Amino acid sequence: MQPPSTRWAPVLALMVIAPWMAEMSWGGIPFTEMLWVVLFLGPMYGGAAVLIREVARRSGRGWPTILLLAAAFGAFQAGVVDQSLFNPDYARYDFQHPVHIDGVDVSLYYLVAFVTGHVVVSISVPIVIAEAWSRRSAGPWLGRRGLWIVGVLYVLATIVNHFGVKDEDGHGFQAAPHQVVVALGVVALLVAVALSWQRRPTTHLAVPPIWLLAGLGFIAFLFYLPAENGASLLVAAAVITAVVLGVGRWSRSSRWTAAHAFWLAMGPALNGVVVPFVAAPYDDEVSARAELLADSVAAATCLLIVALTTYRRLRTRAMHPA
Repeated sequence: MQPPSTRWAPVLALMVIAPWMAEMSWGGIPFTEMLWVVLFLGPMYGGAAVLIREVARRSGRGWPTILLLAAAFGAFQAGVVDQSLFNPDYARYDFQHPVHIDGVDVSLYYLVAFVTGHVVVSISVPIVIAEAWSRRSAGPWLGRRGLWIVGVLYVLATIVNHFGVKDEDGHGFQAAPHQVVVALGVVALLVAVALSWQRRPTTHLAVPPIWLLAGLGFIAFLFYLPAENGASLLVAAAVITAVVLGVGRWSRSSRWTAAHAFWLAMGPALNGVVVPFVAAPYDDEVSARAELLADSVAAATCLLIVALTTYRRLRTRAMHPA
């Protein structure tokens, strides 16, 4: 049922959480630039997360649709918007390794890395966190006017990001027409599958305890790409396949609850407490002291977000056990 008016509090919260988890949770961004990055990327990452959630919640299709649309967003973002999948000079990435595909001229390694990152920390985890704070966790947040506002903000932010990345990080790079067509084809396929997804019959399969799911989420996302080589791609494929099949099977059980999805998402969220201290900084010339400060702020913020969200959920469940 469509709400009479937009609930801006959870929408704005998601627009802050999404860019933070997508970019800042890796560390390496100078402390003085963090607020600017959140404000700049909020309408794009957050706008996409809000719109994806609205489509899934309004249609009643749930998390399979959210995840498929998140993958479509990841392919669109990396293949069309910032074109990082095709640009050999993008940031510090080198596409000349064993999993580089000629013709399309794309790295399977970075395809998996970028799209998986968008699915998990740009869209899914932020949605779980924002819903934990909302009184309408399973219902729509946007009215008709709100949908237009968020949609327009997303489009404008995406256009600005496209040209901004091209000028700064992209060094003027422009993907070839066939590369953009392939990326758009993948996006269209993922969207079509997401919108045609139907609920599967419920089973009575036993599901893992929530603490085990949190551990699974943490370990799987931390180690799914242990190094930049072909062997790591095989590890990633195995990890992603195992998680998708396992969670897909468990989530069909009548014993699967919102708590299981919540704790599964908290695992990747907690990666933000560890990863900043092991990932390379965005700026290679940053001082060790500045890098430590940025990483510490990023890690402390992720820990605070997880702690407060967990407290909020437990408190809400205690007050409304039904």
